[in-house]
Amino acid sequence: MIEIPVLSAGFGEGHNAAARAIVEALGRHPSGAFAGKLHDLFLDAYGAEKARSQRDSYIRVANRYPRLWGCLYGALDRLPLVRASLPFLRPVERELNRLLDTQQPPVVISAYPLYNYMMARRWSVADPARPRLITVVTDSISVNRAWHRAHSDWYITPNQATADVMIRQGVPAAKVLPFGFPVAARLAPRSSAVAGEARPRVLLMLNPGKRDAVELAAALSTLGLELVVTVGKDADFKAAVEQAVAGRAEVLGWTDRIPDLMLSSHLVISKAGGATTHECVAAGVPMVITQVIPGQEAGNGRLITEHGAGAYGLTPSAARAVVASAFANDWAVWKEWKRSVDGLGDARGAERIADLVAQSIGSDQPVVAAS
Repeated sequence: MIEIPVLSAGFGEGHNAAARAIVEALGRHPSGAFAGKLHDLFLDAYGAEKARSQRDSYIRVANRYPRLWGCLYGALDRLPLVRASLPFLRPVERELNRLLDTQQPPVVISAYPLYNYMMARRWSVADPARPRLITVVTDSISVNRAWHRAHSDWYITPNQATADVMIRQGVPAAKVLPFGFPVAARLAPRSSAVAGEARPRVLLMLNPGKRDAVELAAALSTLGLELVVTVGKDADFKAAVEQAVAGRAEVLGWTDRIPDLMLSSHLVISKAGGATTHECVAAGVPMVITQVIPGQEAGNGRLITEHGAGAYGLTPSAARAVVASAFANDWAVWKEWKRSVDGLGDARGAERIADLVAQSIGSDQPVVAAS
């Protein structure tokens, strides 16, 4: 059996969520010819403690200094900074080359664009020893050019709107495949929620880094919703949220129930992270967006709001008002959101990528990918 490396990094959950879903889809492909394995080469190169410190630094900057992060993101878009950073990332490059030397895979899947630059340093495009590279773009609409400055054979986008942006940026249309964001198979049934229930079921995914997160939970808990709040691993933050909602909501720490909670909810309230936004689209659940980190998350927010699949609620009072209006007047606003989100995508992105791998293995001809 052929093992397909699926490359990711812990800088944002979207990369890892997509990679995990792809590994899952490769393993259940009906051909049985290959399996996927997830590799975080930052973890391999630097060890768990240093890799976690790098990730935490990224999250701190993005949450506490969003304007600074927006400037950095803009510089990455305009300037070839990723290529310039490669000499400082030799341990990661050595791990990648070791992996490629050991396995010699026919196909590599990358959910983090840095690896594309390292592969381009090793092989020319015409080198017959070069494995085919599938790049999985985990952002919508606001696509940083860092994703495609290095060669890839195909770019998988979460939707057609993102594909159109990349084509306008100069990527050949034949390389851009709007397969959808890869999500876990558990989201395939799509949401079972229907309008008119006595208490709307709402999932609030709180970001502990948001300064008014506790106030947001308190504001929403007064609406008479069947409200579930997820808070992550911070026990002190969980206690503060529990005190604020005063028994009017179920508060969960770390949980693996997120897909099931999404599927049973009428509405998800969250920051516009890549994984959460695209999982809501795949599950057919409207969103209210409470936080947008400048750069990659701006496009995710636009995907939802410009397509009428939800709305912004960037302060606790605004979020409360938006949620209340969604379920007023016989749920008229929510019904429009639901129709719109159902037309934005599905949960088959990972399966389409697995089919592309199956077609490309052993083929010397250009692959025509089925939609």
